[in-house]
Amino acid sequence: MGLGQSGNTEAIRHVMATIFAAQNALRELAPEFRWAGMGNLLGDYGELVAVREHGLNLAPAGSTGFDAFRVDGKTVQIKANHASNTIGFRGEADYLLVVHVDAAANVETIYYGPFSLVADSSNYSKRDNKRSITISKLKKLASPPLIPEN
Repeated sequence: MGLGQSGNTEAIRHVMATIFAAQNALRELAPEFRWAGMGNLLGDYGELVAVREHGLNLAPAGSTGFDAFRVDGKTVQIKANHASNTIGFRGEADYLLVVHVDAAANVETIYYGPFSLVADSSNYSKRDNKRSITISKLKKLASPPLIPEN
């Protein structure tokens, strides 16, 4: 399935909503577990929607520090968030695009702007070799909207 098949986005959203509903059921059945680790699934879904909604071109697999290109050739690192109050990131890109995926698999852009602005406002963990920033701080950085022109 290629990214050009944008007509199937609604079907993909429905599948993601079903997965999130199953995850909530697991939390009720076994509350001693977090049932939050969806890692690549969440990231892949966030990237798919972000690329399609923002007219980006997916970077080749294995690209370091970025996930997509804008039409002007600038690099974009994409992060998806579902349950955490923070996002973690490594590397460098021209832009950072952060999306929130809710329990119905709807996607909302939290931040789309200069990577350097977020990097300068983030915390660095030497132990994990990554930066992190709270979602609330990202929202403040994004106000007013910073969505750059392609």
